[in-house]
Amino acid sequence: MTSTLAAVLTVYLLTILSISVWSAFRTKTEDDFIAAGRTIGPFVGGAVLAATQISAGTVVGTLGRHYLTGVSWWFIWLGAWAGWLVSAFFVAPKLRRFGALTVPDYIAARFGSEKARALAAVLIVVSYTIYLVAQFQASGEIARIVFGMQPLTAMLIIVGSTAVYTLLGGVRSSSYIEFLQTLIMVAGLAIAVPVLLSNAGGLSQAMGFLRSLDGRLLGWYYGPRELIAFGAAFSLSIAAAPYEMTRFYSMRDERTVKQAIGVAIGFQVIIGLCVLAIGLLTRALFPNLASADQASAVMAFEVLPPLAGALLVVAMASAIMSTVNSILLVTGASVAHDLYGKFINPGATQARLVFVNRVAIVVLAVIPIYFALQEFGDVQAIVVEQAKFIASFFFVPVVIGLNWRGGTATGAIASMLGGFLACLVWELTGQRTITVHGIDAVEVGVVVSLVLFLLVSRFTRPVAGGNLEIFFPDRDDAGR
Repeated sequence: MTSTLAAVLTVYLLTILSISVWSAFRTKTEDDFIAAGRTIGPFVGGAVLAATQISAGTVVGTLGRHYLTGVSWWFIWLGAWAGWLVSAFFVAPKLRRFGALTVPDYIAARFGSEKARALAAVLIVVSYTIYLVAQFQASGEIARIVFGMQPLTAMLIIVGSTAVYTLLGGVRSSSYIEFLQTLIMVAGLAIAVPVLLSNAGGLSQAMGFLRSLDGRLLGWYYGPRELIAFGAAFSLSIAAAPYEMTRFYSMRDERTVKQAIGVAIGFQVIIGLCVLAIGLLTRALFPNLASADQASAVMAFEVLPPLAGALLVVAMASAIMSTVNSILLVTGASVAHDLYGKFINPGATQARLVFVNRVAIVVLAVIPIYFALQEFGDVQAIVVEQAKFIASFFFVPVVIGLNWRGGTATGAIASMLGGFLACLVWELTGQRTITVHGIDAVEVGVVVSLVLFLLVSRFTRPVAGGNLEIFFPDRDDAGR
């Protein structure tokens, strides 16, 4: 498999480099770098949205969670798709109509507050640093199993290869590369399922073995209460995820955004079903792996034919690279556009802003490597924690803020900061020391965020009518 994998990786990396160079010649301004000149269509846009979400958390973490716990984990996808539908009807069209470059741009314009912009930018950087930890940890796990490589080496390779096309062409290059990556992921996962099924002796034999191994694998390993909490974390975070929302700004218009979300859900249905099948069939073939996160790499290396295995390994690398790319773009823009360009050097030229964006991307790519080497938890657990934080501080000011004109700047700041701290405190102490059981950190964070948003907004200065008119053009500005 080694020579086949090397050949496939070479072709893949050369293709990425070609797209990056092509895009670099078309990237002159900050708008080009962050929003691809607003040129992305529905099919490419949908593939980008899917690739951004289908990360190491899916091809390593979710697959590993199916390996460990069976079928019931699949139901969290329903929460994710609910989040996409909320975004399609209540978030994406208004954001695209606004036509900003970053999510903190929206926060500043909607609430008329540069302080709210700064807080949003800082929280984005903090929460997505956690997400990058999961991506790098997954790349280290894959490299250790497939190549016998040290995790640090694999992480540096992922950072280096992703940084090349992120730095060269920004969102334009990443969009077309992630379109390619989505196609590779679907092909790699779809090819793996029948091969694994054949090796497992067919569906009946595989299911019989799994049932004898642990009856919960084909039943309810998790109860409804746990699945609702996990699903809510993904649903609420996806509805207001900055790294997804910034992709809306690069699409042609509001109609394109809605079509792209439909395309993304279609890709995710296929990928989700394949990941479920692969996780279960790998457990039937290798029931005693040391770590569930090893399942995808072991299966690709030990079971699949060389070409299929190489394609799947590339698919896993693609999933990691696409998400790392999206996170670096949104965090780099938060630093360069929302902090440097608005507070440190408001008079910066377009060339200077693009340069600072690139520097920020490099710095923010390196920081999570240290934490990934510590392996604080499995990949899926880290992804879930990140989703909880995003939901806790962004769902209310984004989703409610776009659909209720009464929100104020002070209310938004209190909502973001209070939701983040409530989720953090509950995650660190509440579930262990407080006697109120069965309440998840994301529920605490979102409820605190919502209560603060509503109450503080009722007793603080309303947003100016000009700011509201941008998002509520069909409403009278009198009254709240």
